[in-house]
Amino acid sequence: MARLGLFATLIALTTGCSHMTVLRVQELRDVSAHVDSLGARIDSTQQQLLALQKEQQEIVRLIRADQQVRFAEIGRQIDMLEGGINESQQRLTQIDRKTQEIKQSWEEKARADSLVETQRTNEMNKLLQLAKDDFQARRYDLAMKGFEDIRNRFPATLQCEESAYQIAECWYAQQKLEEADNAYKAYIKEYKEGKSACLALYKLGMIYEKQKKDKAKELMWKKVVEVCPQSEEATAIKEKLKLE
Repeated sequence: MARLGLFATLIALTTGCSHMTVLRVQELRDVSAHVDSLGARIDSTQQQLLALQKEQQEIVRLIRADQQVRFAEIGRQIDMLEGGINESQQRLTQIDRKTQEIKQSWEEKARADSLVETQRTNEMNKLLQLAKDDFQARRYDLAMKGFEDIRNRFPATLQCEESAYQIAECWYAQQKLEEADNAYKAYIKEYKEGKSACLALYKLGMIYEKQKKDKAKELMWKKVVEVCPQSEEATAIKEKLKLE
């Protein structure tokens, strides 16, 4: 009986160990399957990382290529700008040189014109003085020819204006009142704001006084006082009127 019990015990122990072994093997199989699954997932993840790395590398390559193209374009534009600046500087230099040449030409012309104008003015003044000298010497015919020559040769000048007045003075000095009347009126018509306009009006009044044309004289002298109130002629007229 004891042997049967021992045998039964051994069988029970053997059966229990076999069961434990089966369980251990199953656990090992499960662990191995889990490890294989993790390995597959790791491989997939590595593949994804490699693909992402390649994509990033391609993006970086494209960015670098785009930057190189842009840098090249910027460099080309800078070169164009530098070329344009150099060309502009050359043109400015040419313009400046041309401007200096024109300025120098104008200055030379101005000096020449000034010299010519000075010579012309000197000639006019000399001829005017010669005519005045003839007038003072009572060589009225010569004086009138001198004044008329100035008017013909040098129109639109102060000497021309003065000569017009002096021609009237020549007629007046010779007591040729009609001619003097016409000459003074011609002067006033041509030079309404002339230097001797007030004096010409006064002299017309003097002519009308000599001709006994009292109304014409009064009208003329009234005009002198109205137009030239501060002139010596207006003062002389006022003194005459007081005496009268």
